[in-house]
Amino acid sequence: MSGKRATTITELNTVLSKLFTSEGVAKGLAFKPDPSDIIISPFGKCGTTWMQQTVHGLRTGGSMNFGEVSEVIPWIEAAQDLGQDLNAVQEANPRAFKSHLPWDQVPKGGRYLCVVRDPMDALLSSYNFFEGWLMEPGAIAFEDFAYHQFLAKKAPRGYWHHLQTWLAQRDNPDVLLLCYEDLQPTFSATLPTIAAFIGVELDSELEEIVLRQSSLDFMREHGSHFDDHFLHLARHETMGIPKISSSSKVSSKEASRNRPQPSKQLITDMQARWEREVTPQTGFEDYAALKRWFSDRD
Repeated sequence: MSGKRATTITELNTVLSKLFTSEGVAKGLAFKPDPSDIIISPFGKCGTTWMQQTVHGLRTGGSMNFGEVSEVIPWIEAAQDLGQDLNAVQEANPRAFKSHLPWDQVPKGGRYLCVVRDPMDALLSSYNFFEGWLMEPGAIAFEDFAYHQFLAKKAPRGYWHHLQTWLAQRDNPDVLLLCYEDLQPTFSATLPTIAAFIGVELDSELEEIVLRQSSLDFMREHGSHFDDHFLHLARHETMGIPKISSSSKVSSKEASRNRPQPSKQLITDMQARWEREVTPQTGFEDYAALKRWFSDRD
């Protein structure tokens, strides 16, 4: 599959199996965070890059002196394969790291920021993200991707396990849980909470800088800072995908307009999976109930 994006689910799984080495992942899992370290660990496509940019802006006063955001906020599971030392001093304090690990796997000892998002929106965003990077555009149908790459995933992987393990920590003072949908219209109201959680004093000047630099318009305008090219350059040859593959993690206006429409059956099956996996562990009968809990908490 040299220089070729996946055109089938089988090929996609082959490409994904080469994303990291088992040795690199093991090194990340063995990492021992400092008590002041911030680990940003949402499920994929649930606001990770947004929080990386926000945390880095808060701790640096808005520095954009990086090629790609994962150079300054290392991805724990990938750092070894990307030549990064997780124990190294970072540009500013607190040190910050990215992860997509569930609570039962993430290295313990630091402080944790996790954003939750509606599973259908996470699925749709994942599909658009994979197209053009790991998948040949138009080759793998959305519903095939949904059933094989999202619904089929079991613990310790997958949205459902990730969500319920983090929700179980909702009373943990070292875990800040945020709701993606609530952040979109009211991020200015949440920014002081994030700043206080990571130990950064927020004044009006810093607030203005961070709100502007973590806005969707700003991140789209500076897309190369958030397109995973740091990972691509290190791993594209091993993964067998073209160098020109694109994986912007900031949703484009075109991608938002052209998102697939899920079938009624997929919607039904997604809810059934929630009821099997999430409700018994958390008490929330659906995502709407979880979202109401966030609103009531605030």
